[in-house]
Amino acid sequence: MCMTGICTLMTKWLSAVFSAPSSESVDEELPLAHIQQTFRKERLIRFWTKCAIVATFGLRIFRPQVPYNHMSGALPFTFFEAIGLKRIEHHEPSDGEFPLPELIEEQYWEASNGHFKGWAPGMTRLTTDDTQPSWAAAPLPTGFNRWRELSNLDNDDIIFNGQDPKESLKSFYDPVDDPLRITNLNHGLVEPLARALKDHDIPITHVVLVMMESARKDIFPLKNDSHLHREILSSYRHPDEKALRDLNDKLARLTPVAERLTGESGGFSSSKGDPPALETEWKDSAEPGMGGINVNGVLTGSTLSFKSAVMNHCGVGPIPIDFMGEVKADIYQPCIMQVLELFNQLQPKSTIDDGRFQDRNWTSVFLQSITGEYDDQSDLNRMMGFKKAIYREDIDKPIADHYHPHMEEINYFGFSEHEIYPYLQDVVRGALENNERLFLSHFTSTTHHPWSTPEEFHKEQYFAEDSFMEKHEDMNNYLNAVHYVDTWLGDMLKVLDENDIANETLVVLVGDHGQAFQEDAPVTGTYENGHISNFRIPLVFRHPLLPRLQITANATSMSVVPTILDLLLNTKSLNEKDSAAALDLMNEYEGQSLIRPYQATHNGRQAWNFGIINSGGTMLSVGSAAVPYRLILPLTPDFEYVFSDLDTDPDELSPLRSWTREEVIDQVLEHHGARAAGWVADAAKVGQWWVDERKRLWHHH
Repeated sequence: MCMTGICTLMTKWLSAVFSAPSSESVDEELPLAHIQQTFRKERLIRFWTKCAIVATFGLRIFRPQVPYNHMSGALPFTFFEAIGLKRIEHHEPSDGEFPLPELIEEQYWEASNGHFKGWAPGMTRLTTDDTQPSWAAAPLPTGFNRWRELSNLDNDDIIFNGQDPKESLKSFYDPVDDPLRITNLNHGLVEPLARALKDHDIPITHVVLVMMESARKDIFPLKNDSHLHREILSSYRHPDEKALRDLNDKLARLTPVAERLTGESGGFSSSKGDPPALETEWKDSAEPGMGGINVNGVLTGSTLSFKSAVMNHCGVGPIPIDFMGEVKADIYQPCIMQVLELFNQLQPKSTIDDGRFQDRNWTSVFLQSITGEYDDQSDLNRMMGFKKAIYREDIDKPIADHYHPHMEEINYFGFSEHEIYPYLQDVVRGALENNERLFLSHFTSTTHHPWSTPEEFHKEQYFAEDSFMEKHEDMNNYLNAVHYVDTWLGDMLKVLDENDIANETLVVLVGDHGQAFQEDAPVTGTYENGHISNFRIPLVFRHPLLPRLQITANATSMSVVPTILDLLLNTKSLNEKDSAAALDLMNEYEGQSLIRPYQATHNGRQAWNFGIINSGGTMLSVGSAAVPYRLILPLTPDFEYVFSDLDTDPDELSPLRSWTREEVIDQVLEHHGARAAGWVADAAKVGQWWVDERKRLWHHH
């Protein structure tokens, strides 16, 4: 997403270069003298632009290619790349063969067992007898193309994409043929959850998924003695006791809702003790020891928001290309909204409340207070299966249900979250009145640049005053935005309380990505920045009747969909037919369920995780649940290899960098030993294979 100042400069520069009026001056009636002055300025801008282009091309010709490529990725060139010119690819395209063949030899193959499809890379399922589940005989919603093709295997007249069905089927995802897939569905539920489900009914009638913009795990909640807390303290050069007490009071009030949702204490206190909850604040109705599952160690699969949205809602890996090519492709797995629509179609659901919520129809709704037009988000939401969506474009019209004059825009995307509050109430009440089960998705926005909050919102100064303007202004604004969103999450949860559905609603809270600042990394923001602060995100499965669990899993948000299905199934929140379909579909997704012991390794294989780095096609984050290592893999020649050991350097303050793979392996060997160096060599190969495999699965050419 474009920063305001850069966008303004770009607009003026492009207007001058192409002799077009900028959007800022289109509706202004300018006097003749002003117009003549503007023309003179535009001639000067065009002249110096031509000089810059000649100089930059000269640099490209005469300077060494590495490490100076990134210097000529200046505004003109990055702009032209964005409008159509392709980047030079750096990774070595694979031939489709998995680069670690010794790990997928026949001796490791696994036979199918019940709903487990088996695992035998190279042996793609091709017969309807072995592959077509009974639920697939029902009308299939959009998103189930793979099963639709399976039903066509015996029909010689059916052609898909100009291919024979057996050939076209090979281009779809198949868990049997996935050399990276490690399942944990053959393991039981984690013990406290299994015990709670045995002793109590824990209904999940509704599901709310909240994707939180730029939500760093280290502020959900902020913790005492964390890296960020130490940065705040370091701004106070000679703090007295009162200054520290006042600071702790402020920090204790920063993320109280996040503390209750996660079950993690921030650890801030003062001489007054823990601050009392405000009268307007959300009160947690969960009994002690209850409240849901907090997952630590989760990394985003993309630092581009809507690629992350595809992962969170559909359980797929995004395409490693710049921007949202996903909107022009077919998502290779059914999204959770489409799975719920399948449940609607499996059998007629009762429209009369007979006490069996499992037999009601699902409805899916998306809500946000900002524009739905950026990056084709509205088209993406339709593709993913939302039946209804409400955006800024729907609420700022005078004919909107809750329109009011002087709606305050807090950033260049739209309004604060509270403008969507009455629509949230309407959606919840409407679902209850229609006797429907609600799947509601909401995307927060205030924690996006420029981190503005509504005028009436009280802002705090967390950093010392004498260092504030020098370095910490952006982070201070961000922390205020974090506090605002924390309050908003509490207000959302109040709606569930007020409608008496809190005890039957699963609330999933997940970050889209983190957000690097000067306090964390040499580069601020997510764009072409692989720093770990952009990747660590919160993930919570909140339900007042679920036991409070703290789970650690070096996973990605690809696990959200299979975990939701696993929870619906094991809480007996689905009827018989829906349960059979859910059990079968859970075995089709790549991600593991987070309510079962996470499997970091299996038969010598590692549970790899991959992260697209904004804007998508330049770098890839490669990690593994088996080791603490992390590699930033460049996909163009403009970027370095970066290695870190998160055990010894959890905040990536001193990563190793090199312009070639051989050099980074040598550095890792010298500083971290042979095991780490071998892992880097494997990670680079597997990462390159994964890039091409995603493009194959998305049918991207």
